[in-house]
Amino acid sequence: MMLDLYTLHFASAASRCAYVVVFLVMALSQRQQTYLWQWMGAMGASMLGSLIMMRVPSETSPPFWITMIVYWLYGGSLVLSWTGLRSFFGRPVRIDLALALVALPGVLHPLLLWAGAPTRLAFAAVFACCLVVVLLSAYETVRLSPGTERLWSQSIESFAFGSYALVFIASILVLVGTDWPMASAESERASMILDQVMGVFVYFGYVAMAAERANRTLLRQAETDPLTGLSNRRGLQKMLRHRFPAPGQHPVGGVLILDIDRFKSINDRYGHEGGDFILAAFAARMKAALRATDMIARWGGEEFLVVLPGANPQELQLVAERLRVSVADRPFLLPAGALPVTVSIGAAMMGPDEPSFEGVTQRADTALYRAKAEGRNRVCREPTPPPESGRAVQGVDLSLAPLPSAALPLAELRLV
Repeated sequence: MMLDLYTLHFASAASRCAYVVVFLVMALSQRQQTYLWQWMGAMGASMLGSLIMMRVPSETSPPFWITMIVYWLYGGSLVLSWTGLRSFFGRPVRIDLALALVALPGVLHPLLLWAGAPTRLAFAAVFACCLVVVLLSAYETVRLSPGTERLWSQSIESFAFGSYALVFIASILVLVGTDWPMASAESERASMILDQVMGVFVYFGYVAMAAERANRTLLRQAETDPLTGLSNRRGLQKMLRHRFPAPGQHPVGGVLILDIDRFKSINDRYGHEGGDFILAAFAARMKAALRATDMIARWGGEEFLVVLPGANPQELQLVAERLRVSVADRPFLLPAGALPVTVSIGAAMMGPDEPSFEGVTQRADTALYRAKAEGRNRVCREPTPPPESGRAVQGVDLSLAPLPSAALPLAELRLV
């Protein structure tokens, strides 16, 4: 049974109404997310256009003023979809450009007719305006901003808007290149069915993108220390799995565990607010002193862990000492005044045959305790077993003693 146009317009309006309700609930629970309001507006404008067209008999053309309103509603729906995508990806939205794109189809059509242009050309111009907005929307879905991670659900929007663009291009070619009837029941029915199908992809894609981003945000929060912005233990494990995906494969390099000296005394004297400030500033200094390829995590409390992929023993020593000096040489500026802080560091090397990452961290932790016991504000390295058969390990000088470059402790602040 062939569906009549009234039924198709009603189905279009009803489906969009359902999406409006869904996005209204989402927008009310996340009022600061402007893209949800824009996408809801896009669905609402399209829904109103379908409701208006339901009142127009299929055998007659709508009055001029109704045509203009419908153009503006459908144009507004496309533009709000585009601005919503820009807001979703954190890109600026130009209100003046958006308003111009909304108004253009409803203004261009009567102007071309008034200037004596053929009706087919006037309709082609309207479709061309819509095509521009659709292409802009498709571009937003494939464009990747610096520092952002592509969502899998973006592919749904790319497909939907790409398909919309092909439909508009085909319509323009038919209008300007053929003499086929413009307003046959069959062509209108086909366009309505295509609109229904593509609308499902577009609106489902919006829901999928919002849900995927929310899920990734929760995962990121679960893997990030909120105070310092560094990875926590779970986040570090994920980084290691991502960097070294092969089972049992560990990076050749070094591990450092850093512990802020006498941090409990700092908390007791300056309160948790002062302690939190020291932790955040300490993390910032660490990041400034390390390479972009190094992995940093807050290991717990006032302990931090650094993984240095590819580092040899000499480089591990230099990096550890650089971190120690970057903390000890510059007091931290609290509201109550400058506060000298020192750090003790335990270092351990790891190789590709390491049985577990936990073993490396345990050796680094043992070296850290030795640094604490020997006076703090120093770097100590893991004990190293003697080479087999009394032979030295070529090219590697692993000493049992603390690193010779460790400076004497600075005059430490006595906290009572």
